[in-house]
Amino acid sequence: MAQIPGLYGKLRVACRNDKLNSDRQYIPVDVVDEKITKDSIKAELGRKSKIPNWWWSCLAARVEKNNVKRVFSVLVYVQKPSFVEKLLESGFTDEDLPLVKHREEMRSVHDPTRTFSIPKEWEDQTVDDFIKKQWMVLAPIFDTSGKHMVLDPLCPLPFSTMEEVVCSPRNLVYKAKVYPSHQEGFEVEAPSLQVALKEFKYKVDFEHERENLNKIRGLKNNKHITQNFATFSQGNKHYIIFPWAVGGDLDNFWKNGKSKSRTPRLALWCLRQMLGLTEALLALHREIGGEDNCRHGDLKPGNILHFLTGEEGILKITDFGISRIHNNATFQRMENPTTTRATTPSYEAPEAAPALSRKQARSRKYDIWSLGCIFLEFTIWHVCGWEVVQSFNAARKSGSPGGENWAHFYQITNDTARVHPEVTRIIADLKGSTEIKATALGEFVDLIEKSLLEVKVEDRIDSAQLSSRVRGIVEKAESDPVYLEANLEAPTS
Repeated sequence: MAQIPGLYGKLRVACRNDKLNSDRQYIPVDVVDEKITKDSIKAELGRKSKIPNWWWSCLAARVEKNNVKRVFSVLVYVQKPSFVEKLLESGFTDEDLPLVKHREEMRSVHDPTRTFSIPKEWEDQTVDDFIKKQWMVLAPIFDTSGKHMVLDPLCPLPFSTMEEVVCSPRNLVYKAKVYPSHQEGFEVEAPSLQVALKEFKYKVDFEHERENLNKIRGLKNNKHITQNFATFSQGNKHYIIFPWAVGGDLDNFWKNGKSKSRTPRLALWCLRQMLGLTEALLALHREIGGEDNCRHGDLKPGNILHFLTGEEGILKITDFGISRIHNNATFQRMENPTTTRATTPSYEAPEAAPALSRKQARSRKYDIWSLGCIFLEFTIWHVCGWEVVQSFNAARKSGSPGGENWAHFYQITNDTARVHPEVTRIIADLKGSTEIKATALGEFVDLIEKSLLEVKVEDRIDSAQLSSRVRGIVEKAESDPVYLEANLEAPTS
């Protein structure tokens, strides 16, 4: 293919495809800065003109000085670069983009009082081309402030790669990369930085999760809570950008780490992570809730992500789409088609069972039960291995409430809930294990049994008490190697 001459050819080669919307393209901001210089503007303006070079030099200097590089890029793309002079005379800048045509004028979408007469030299086709092509230089820059952007349906998105990884009835999740010059404030502004792009099918779900995330941003103790980068709406579609957890979720960590050596260092990391998750839950309950009833509502291994920072990484709670923040402690399941239950029954507390939910209010302690289930599985993984976690999961499906095929941690008989026999059995096995007896892990199992997996809500520990207890275990483990050390080897499973 023959090389296209001039600045147009350079911009065209540098153009990128919007990977979410295949019919759109954009010119990255760094390309505009790199390609649109005083020298390149002068060369482009004088390329087919007999006007003296000094004139184009003056005009090029004005373009560079008056913040119209993006405007000039669009004019180059519609083959009318010399028309920039008229726009400069009218005081037009990049900040006025995008424009809409209004009678014999062009008007800024951001500020309708900013109007510009269409130059007489501009044919209707030129105006239409400019309006259409202006979007190529208007791809947004995403930062980490959490701010919400409302984007025009024609606006391209600066995603350089896009892969659908989750498709559910309520949302889609993509693994994506943001073009480097369209990142601002990310931990690593680089081509390899991956993000999770969550697309919502219902606006009500998006607004609810966005509201929760905005409240969570203000938490003092949010190290173990996943923060979103940004949110945006485009037409009737709504999105949240999150950091991508390269390590996957907690299930992935258990599965992929089944052959890890069970060292005291790993045991301490596990305990510290469980403390971090506990303190994150306390912050959620206390700092956001106040006197209100705030809870996550769907804690499970799939909603705990593993970010690869440091030697083993860090675990963070995610998915606040169904978190409840309200004054009434009761919880009614909403039955209309757009608000059906989204929680995971396996980790639900007994008070969520249909046979009991009308009798008991659901409080913050609902999350404590779920956390107890996760912590028990975490301990089983560390002591016994991934395959024992899987067999434990399968065994709990027998006698599940209501005949559902879920691996609950409780059973219901005659409208009375009790801890599932398989849970009781495996806790007894762990407590009887000589490997962890009189160690931090052994005390942790005792805490799970007696304070977290309590069927009666009033007997269940709250997040403040839990945080204090777990911190005590961790601090003792940090100072006493004998208390920390469990006589474990890497599971053979």
